[in-house]
Amino acid sequence: MRLIIGIILGAFLTVAGAFTYDTLTGRIPSTPDNIASDQRLNDQRPMVNWDVVGRNWHSFEENLRDMASRVHEQWKKLTG
Repeated sequence: MRLIIGIILGAFLTVAGAFTYDTLTGRIPSTPDNIASDQRLNDQRPMVNWDVVGRNWHSFEENLRDMASRVHEQWKKLTG
């Protein structure tokens, strides 16, 4: 019984968190008109779209790799 309640609560918190994030950041909802019309609008689509999440995750990974490279280079300079 606790497992079922946990699954329901987890799903609710996930949806509520995504809705809150999209609302607070002012992201516009996806409609057929703004999906294809303007790339700038596509970048502001809500996070609940998996392609938006994937693009943001990919950008996050690239930034982490960049930072790791810079830290590695600085470490090599310090250690000689």
